[in-house]
Amino acid sequence: MRGIDETSGSLFSYIDLEARIPARHPLRKIRQVVNAALASLDEVFATLYTDFGRPSIAPERLIRASLLQILFSIRSERQLIEQMEYNLLFRWFVGLGVDDPVWVPTVFSKNRDRLLSTEMSREVMAAILAHREVASLLSDVHFSVDGTLVKAWASMKSFRPKAGDGPSDDDPGGQNGPKIQTEPPLKPSTPETTPMPRQNRNAEVNFRGQRRSNATHVSTTDPDARLYKKSPGTGAMLCFVGHALMENRSG
Repeated sequence: MRGIDETSGSLFSYIDLEARIPARHPLRKIRQVVNAALASLDEVFATLYTDFGRPSIAPERLIRASLLQILFSIRSERQLIEQMEYNLLFRWFVGLGVDDPVWVPTVFSKNRDRLLSTEMSREVMAAILAHREVASLLSDVHFSVDGTLVKAWASMKSFRPKAGDGPSDDDPGGQNGPKIQTEPPLKPSTPETTPMPRQNRNAEVNFRGQRRSNATHVSTTDPDARLYKKSPGTGAMLCFVGHALMENRSG
C-alpha cells in the first residue's frame, strides 16, 4: 500500500537526542574525552566569572561549539549558529536540548578574549591531550609539518612606512641629504561653479627599487598582515602564515 506524502505539524514531540546519535559515531568518543577534560578545569572556569549577575552561556558549551567549527571546517561562527538550529548532532555534542534556544553569534565575540584567545585555550588543549585515551595516540617520533600562506585582503599600496620611522640615510630627504624647503604650488583659479573631478581609484605607484620589510613598514588596511613570499624567485605579498602539525601514525 502506498503511503501518503502529507506533512502535518505535531503539537508535542518526544525526541531522545541520545538515541538519535549512532552508537559508533566518532563524535561520541570525542565528546567523552572533551567532557572529561572540561570537568578537570571546572575550578579554572569558576575564576573567570563573578558570583553575582545574570548567568552566562556555559563556557563548556562555547568550547564544544568551537571544536565543532574546527572539526567540520565551518567557515564562520554565524554559519555554526545556523547549523546548531537544525542539526541534532550538533545540539547533542554541545549539550543543547531540542527545545533549547541557540545563542546569537555575538556571544563568541564577547567571550573570545576570556576563553578562546588567552591562556585558557591552551589549558583546554593541554587537558585534552593529557587524557588517557589521547596520550597513547601521540608521538614525537614520526610527524609531519606543513605551512601555507593565506593572502590578506590588503593592497600593496597600503604597505607604508611605520609611524615615527624617518627616511633612510640613502634617501635624499635623510640625514645626509640636503634639506630643501619648497613652497606649495599655487592652484590655478577656477570658477566656483566648476566641480572638482572625482578620482575613481588609487593613484598608480611604482615600487621598483624601494626597500620594504616588515620591520619598517606596515599595512594601513590590515596591520596584522605581513610581507612574505612562498619561495625564492616568487613575488612577496601581504598574507598570513598558517602551520599544521600531524602525528603520522594516528593522524
